[in-house]
Amino acid sequence: MRRPMSVPLSEALEAYTRKRPAEVLLVRIALEGSEEEVLVFRGASSFLTRATPTDPGEPVIPATARLLGADRLRAPYSPVAPQVIATDLGPDQLRALLADAGIAL
Repeated sequence: MRRPMSVPLSEALEAYTRKRPAEVLLVRIALEGSEEEVLVFRGASSFLTRATPTDPGEPVIPATARLLGADRLRAPYSPVAPQVIATDLGPDQLRALLADAGIAL
């Protein structure tokens, strides 16, 4: 069995949501001294707490970010009434979830 190739966090999360289009990931990261939230859905990422980079070649979650955790939600995402699949996934749990989908960090 081939081991999946390791990819940056932003690419890994976007790849996961392309494979699982019925899911949305709400990701919490530490970036530049503050906690931020990123929504990842169908291969695209967007900040909820700051401006999203306009350059599509620039990853929304930079390599300098530290993963704090994530929630798995059912698509479509509703901030008023989110449908939770799993909450408070830690970095190790998220890595395992990605690995189950054939994606390695």
